[in-house]
Amino acid sequence: MGPVIEERDTPLSPVATDGRSATLAELRRYLLTAPGSFLDGAIDNPHLGDEEMPLLLRNRLASPALLTRIGKDRRWTKNSEVRRLLVQHPQVPTALARTVLSNLFWKDLLEVSVNLRVNPVIRRQAERMLQVRVEDLTLGEKIALARRAPRAVISGLIHSDDSRLLRSVLGNPTLIEQDAANIAGAGKTGGDVLSHLAEHPRWGVRRSVRQALIRNPRTPVAVALRLIGGLPRRDLQGLIRDEGVPKIVRVGAERRLEGRLVARR
Repeated sequence: MGPVIEERDTPLSPVATDGRSATLAELRRYLLTAPGSFLDGAIDNPHLGDEEMPLLLRNRLASPALLTRIGKDRRWTKNSEVRRLLVQHPQVPTALARTVLSNLFWKDLLEVSVNLRVNPVIRRQAERMLQVRVEDLTLGEKIALARRAPRAVISGLIHSDDSRLLRSVLGNPTLIEQDAANIAGAGKTGGDVLSHLAEHPRWGVRRSVRQALIRNPRTPVAVALRLIGGLPRRDLQGLIRDEGVPKIVRVGAERRLEGRLVARR
């Protein structure tokens, strides 16, 4: 059974109400938008509980002093949502945020690292912590992380040989062409992922990615031969001379080039 919400006969505005003596209903009504003076009193209100504290922490008017007080109180910091909201608050002191970061779960670190409203110093530290924790995550957690991971964390994910993980990485909006090319050229990348890359609407049209796919011996032959069909003469000649390219691809490039020469006569 939830707490009994006490209502005043005539609800007061947060300006007229002392946060220390506000009813539970008033706390829930005003914490999101109340002025700092109300919040300073609310922290000592006996009605303030785990459901109300997140409302207070979403109020941008909470002062650094108040946030410091919350961050040093085990009653509040044992709650994972409170820790995450505290770190993301625009007024949180940097030293406090750094201390609290070390106690965040990986999902909360991810939320902090991709929140552009968070102090860049704190975001970078969250990224570094994620980089360290990547190896300890389960495959399912890595797949979930790969979909939204910031640039600094992606490098620890693209060298995997798991196709589900790599497909998730390829859908990450922060991925850059060089990352996709690295996946396309990696010796551990499976043929299904390479085929997926070749058809990818964003990456399959990039020259560096196509070149890496053509040169990767794990790329399905049909995919590689299709890709060389759109190459200019200079690139075909380069493939023919490159002994690191699979032989069947070099033969295909040679025939493609010969066919173009015959067609011109």
